[in-house]
Amino acid sequence: MIRIKLTKKDNVIEKVEIKGHAGYAEYGKDVVCSAVSSIACAALLGLIEFSSRKVEYIKKDGHLSFVVPQAESEEERIRTEAILKTMELGLRDIQKGYSAFVKMEE
Repeated sequence: MIRIKLTKKDNVIEKVEIKGHAGYAEYGKDVVCSAVSSIACAALLGLIEFSSRKVEYIKKDGHLSFVVPQAESEEERIRTEAILKTMELGLRDIQKGYSAFVKMEE
């Protein structure tokens, strides 16, 4: 089971924690794990690319977590929120289709 925890303040994501494996299929063929990983890693890469501050993260087998840095400008805040909201929408869609394998909480 993949467990996703989004920590929010005023409906804005401040921290992302993803742990576990879906168990949908054997290792290397698990499309649920792959989908969750791809969406979360793409969001992390977007934050790293567009944030003016260092993004602190942990990435190892079955675990990804990162803290969202404070934006230094309004433009950066808008970009950051767009990246994170898009990630959240994608992860919620996967949870909806594969609820036996993915659980999300706030």
